[in-house]
Amino acid sequence: MREVCTEIIGNIRARRRCDAIEEFARVYPIKVIVEFFGLPIDQKEEFRKQAAIFLHDADRRANAWSTIRDIVENELVAKRKNPKDDLLSAIANGRIDGKPLDLPIAVSIASTVFLGGLDTLPSNIGWSLIFLALNPDHRRQIVANPGVIPGAVEEFLRLFSVANPYRRVTRDTEFRGANLRAGDRVVVSISAADREKSVFGDRVDFERKVNPHLAFAAGVHRCLGSHLARHELGVALEIRHELIPDYRISGDARIKYQGPVFAIENLPLEWNPRTHSA
Repeated sequence: MREVCTEIIGNIRARRRCDAIEEFARVYPIKVIVEFFGLPIDQKEEFRKQAAIFLHDADRRANAWSTIRDIVENELVAKRKNPKDDLLSAIANGRIDGKPLDLPIAVSIASTVFLGGLDTLPSNIGWSLIFLALNPDHRRQIVANPGVIPGAVEEFLRLFSVANPYRRVTRDTEFRGANLRAGDRVVVSISAADREKSVFGDRVDFERKVNPHLAFAAGVHRCLGSHLARHELGVALEIRHELIPDYRISGDARIKYQGPVFAIENLPLEWNPRTHSA
């Protein structure tokens, strides 16, 4: 992660400006997961290409998903015969109750793991950078003391929880005056829960001792990639502020937003030459 981050940010640092979403937040997690998967060189770029289509081109999304699954299936078959030290090999040779995973299940698991963090993580990186661009005191806190980054990660996950999942009502009930019937679908607003003042107050605190946020949901629905996402975000914050400690939103910025994962579509940032020596 550190090598990927350093390479991406190092390449844009001298230009003194970038679109932090297009040139960093969306590129970084794809490069990381492709390395974790252990894909051969000739497949890495195709995988990145298909991921970008799936996430940002609704008209071609179905074809991209099919292509991703085809690549994954071929690699899983190969890694069952010749396993290596990578994530695809672990999935290919995984067992449940002592029995090997059926290939279609392994393909679904691997494909979902690949795509799972390619929209939520870029979104959180974007929101974290826009917050730090607008709140220089918090940014300087990270620059002066990188030891607060783990706490900053938890605060940003809490503040910018981007998933609001559906759940199905299991029995007729009433909740705060609303009649809910068995089978109804409800939206559970994790983002609202994570800003509950009676629990979290109204301050952004990188040194919060207890942070019981629900950014990754809970119970059997807890996000499988939560530990990976935490680490990726922490490394992104560390390397970004090590190489470009001072930045601001470009004066001509017209920031746009998108859903269903509530994300920033673009984030033009700029910085002064003096930050190059940091």
